[in-house]
Amino acid sequence: MKRRLGNRLQLLTGIMLMMAFLFFTDLLIVGIAAIRYHSVDYQYPQEILTHLSVNNGRYALDEQGAESLLKRGQFAMILGKDGNILWSVALPEELRKTYTLQDVAKFTRYYLEDYPVHSYVFEQGLLVIGGEKDQVWKYTLEFDVNLLNYLAKIVPLLLLSNIVVLVAVPTRIQKRRAKQREEERTEWIAGVSHDIRTPLAIVMGNAEMIAASTREEEVRQRAKSIETQGIWLRRLVDNLNLSGKLEFGAGKFEKQKVRIGRFLRKTLTEIMNQTEDDRYRFTLEIEDSLQDSELCFNEDLVERAVMNLLHNAIRHNADGCKIEMRLYQDSKNHVFLKLSDTGKGVSKELLRRLNSRGYEWEFGTGQHGLGLKIVKQVADWHRWKLFFANGEQGGLACTIRLK
Repeated sequence: MKRRLGNRLQLLTGIMLMMAFLFFTDLLIVGIAAIRYHSVDYQYPQEILTHLSVNNGRYALDEQGAESLLKRGQFAMILGKDGNILWSVALPEELRKTYTLQDVAKFTRYYLEDYPVHSYVFEQGLLVIGGEKDQVWKYTLEFDVNLLNYLAKIVPLLLLSNIVVLVAVPTRIQKRRAKQREEERTEWIAGVSHDIRTPLAIVMGNAEMIAASTREEEVRQRAKSIETQGIWLRRLVDNLNLSGKLEFGAGKFEKQKVRIGRFLRKTLTEIMNQTEDDRYRFTLEIEDSLQDSELCFNEDLVERAVMNLLHNAIRHNADGCKIEMRLYQDSKNHVFLKLSDTGKGVSKELLRRLNSRGYEWEFGTGQHGLGLKIVKQVADWHRWKLFFANGEQGGLACTIRLK
């Protein structure tokens, strides 16, 4: 509990620090944008006056000065002390008039008829330099409209990127931690598996020796029971180890072409030799067209999956049953492997869970659940489709589409 609380506090602290980092990053980006568009590019008044000449009371701006002014999309004019226009360049038509003292007072700081302007006092009168309408936001401060347009574009992107980072990074951290924990669990299971195998082999070897050397039936049966439970325990440990490897990609498995008919006959022969019990009847049916067919899969994984299905049928039908393996194809040339038994089957709830996408083995389900989980994992690893159902004669049936 304390460890979980500590992890949550650590995650919350990380999120808060990340939010602070993103906030200052956003301020930095906005600041850089503001510096880039920090002021409106008005023509410098001294440049205009330098290129402006007066001859007999007539003002004339040379070509270089006019070009510099027009390049910025601006206009300029000089007002005399009486409010009349003494000279102008690119002056809008509605501004060609005589200006009163009140008019001058209005546009000195802000706008002249919605045109943003700057005014400069010099010897001959008042020099007014203005820009285009709707291109400058000007009140107590002045901002180039490009800055506002730029901020309108980047602020939503910044907010969106912040949300993505705040969601993606903690999720990634959690996934990495979960993966690390599961890898540690897989390594622990592998270590335990290794530690168990040696004493388990000794126990099974002694049980086999006792069963072979004694003449007392009760002792022989007890030794046989120890050996049987040892085999089950070894298979359980191996399944736990394999399940962890498949779930977290820890194992290195490769596919190769395998003659499916020969593979199934070999697997079935092995299970029959292990069982040697008349209560269980095994049949294998392979369509003629598939006798020499080759499929690409990992032989060890598929053998484990098939053996798990067969052992599942044996272990959970102590009174015996018929176990059938069938390899066939449909009209679309899809190849199917079906394993079914005539035993007592499984509950509807377990059947529903087995066919669900997120099936997880629970300790309460015993070997039944873990063995079948590995069957699903092997099918998923090969990208095969798999379906569990009630058998036609009772029991459990598993159908795998191999191709």
